[in-house]
Amino acid sequence: MATATTNASLNDSAQQPYSALRIWARLMRYILRYRLWVLVAFAGIVGTNILAIAVPYILRDVVDIGLEAQDSGYMFNAGLLVVGLGVLRGATAFMGRYFGERLSHVVAYDIRNQIYDKVQRQSFSYHDSAQVGTIITRAISDVNEIQRYFAFGLMDGLNTSLLLIGVVTMMMLTSPPLALFALLPLLPLALYSRGFVLRVHPRWKKVMERMQSLSNHIQENALGAEVVRVFAREQYEIETFHDQNKKLYDEQLDFITQWINFLPASALLASMSTALVLLAGGILEAQGIGNITVGLIVTFNAYVLLLVQPLRFVGFIILLTTQAIASGERVFQVLDEEERIVNKPGAKAMQIQGHVRFEQVSARYDSSAGDVLRGINLEARPGELVAIIGLTGAGKTTIANLVPRFYDVSGGRVTIDGIDVREINLHSLRSQIGVVMQQSLLFSATIEENIAYGKADASQAQIIAAAKAADAHGFISEFPDGYQTVVGERGTTLSGGQKQRIAIARALLIDPKILILDDSTSSVDTQTEHKIQRALEAIMQGRTTFVIAQRMSSILNADQILVLRDGEIVQRGKHESLLAEGGLYAEIYRLQLQEQERVRREAIISGVIKVPLEYRRSTAKFRKLIDRLAGKYSP
Repeated sequence: MATATTNASLNDSAQQPYSALRIWARLMRYILRYRLWVLVAFAGIVGTNILAIAVPYILRDVVDIGLEAQDSGYMFNAGLLVVGLGVLRGATAFMGRYFGERLSHVVAYDIRNQIYDKVQRQSFSYHDSAQVGTIITRAISDVNEIQRYFAFGLMDGLNTSLLLIGVVTMMMLTSPPLALFALLPLLPLALYSRGFVLRVHPRWKKVMERMQSLSNHIQENALGAEVVRVFAREQYEIETFHDQNKKLYDEQLDFITQWINFLPASALLASMSTALVLLAGGILEAQGIGNITVGLIVTFNAYVLLLVQPLRFVGFIILLTTQAIASGERVFQVLDEEERIVNKPGAKAMQIQGHVRFEQVSARYDSSAGDVLRGINLEARPGELVAIIGLTGAGKTTIANLVPRFYDVSGGRVTIDGIDVREINLHSLRSQIGVVMQQSLLFSATIEENIAYGKADASQAQIIAAAKAADAHGFISEFPDGYQTVVGERGTTLSGGQKQRIAIARALLIDPKILILDDSTSSVDTQTEHKIQRALEAIMQGRTTFVIAQRMSSILNADQILVLRDGEIVQRGKHESLLAEGGLYAEIYRLQLQEQERVRREAIISGVIKVPLEYRRSTAKFRKLIDRLAGKYSP
């Protein structure tokens, strides 16, 4: 059930932009959890700047007193003092940098965990429309930009600010006239820096959006590699990627050009301070104005040189800040996304028996669309098998997905044992429902780990028992590493039938009270389907089972069959009565299922499928036919 609102929320252009100041303030809240580290880092930065500012002040006395009086002892002691201050400055610089870096990485750690936790809590509707590449880009690339800001942008920005405040204060206290000359070029530098911010912020946001688009393209192409080869579209995909990659290159070049232009301009303005100090200081000293001395000129020049590198670094700080704000906006779009399926206050855990009822249930994709299910009423008692059949898009899977509350109803209610599923704790509810999907995903782990995914504390004996019940133990044992065989990504090292049987074992291991089989045999051949069907027949005993079926063999023995058309139940009953009734069920049977069932029966008779007599599942009429043709022998 894709939702338009979810899709829009991850589309930057579709959402109201966040305030840059609000984003920055929100990012700052992450470091408040680590106040001690912040204080230590701040103390290190402050100490480093105090010690740095003290050295030029000492130089003034060295020139005006030591050199003028040619007092070598004074100069030696001053040298020792400078060395001592240098050692202390190294220690404080280490404190500031170490704890600053540590803060940056722990913030990145926290944000990535938040993103992952958020995505894990999101409903199916979110994942129906959210692109995997987008989520990966925001959890990795965007968080890396935030981490870089905390490591360098924030810490070095704080260092530059404190240094600037300290130097300006010392200059104004020492010689206001000379200070005005030294600081005069800083005003155009501030104005130029502001313009730089306004230019680079939208460009960086554009770069990140293009990177996200490329990430989505690579991810989709990797998943669809077979389709690309089948239709011989390799060259098209290569050209499409190159075109997108060229746009990324051009946008990055445009972005970098802005930064490169800022660096020499900022360096020129910073150098002008040195020139003005030397020129104005020399004139004032020669005229005897303002008590200017050679030592004071040297001190001011040292202060200016102290500021030159941090001021040149302002561009980089601005760059990191704009990148962090742009990335923070994209991250917060994920974190602020509404969680549609959550535990209600007071939701309770319960042991379910499996009595499922749909009472006038309707469901829709989103608030702006029409209902995809309307007026659904059904009852499945514990141990019953309910088959759901219908044309594509009729709403079969939607009905099944409402039971474990993968989606919420828009009208009516779904109850289990008389309790609305919205009143049941989600973990408690889903841990007692086994689901085998049409395309069952296996993780890149061992077969044992995949089977035990829903019950991590399962014993080896329980895992093997589940595999045997799912008719999977035989082929698993044939692998050299048995249950320790590593399954490739998405189970690519296994056949379709093997993946499905492992998925069935995984569902069986949690001993579910309710079992949902979403067309779980449609993608396998007839012989494999028969093996899976035998495994399913065994595990369905004593469990409320919902089967979404496209093959007649899956529904012949259902306690009730529901026939859907356009989101409504148009027929219900058992196989024989529905065939006799005619209508949509009989039409589907003739068009889609009759030939499948004929092939299956012929395969059983001819020996392609070997089935013990007691495992046969057919209508009474077909059973008599098979017995008459095959006699007591059942291949």
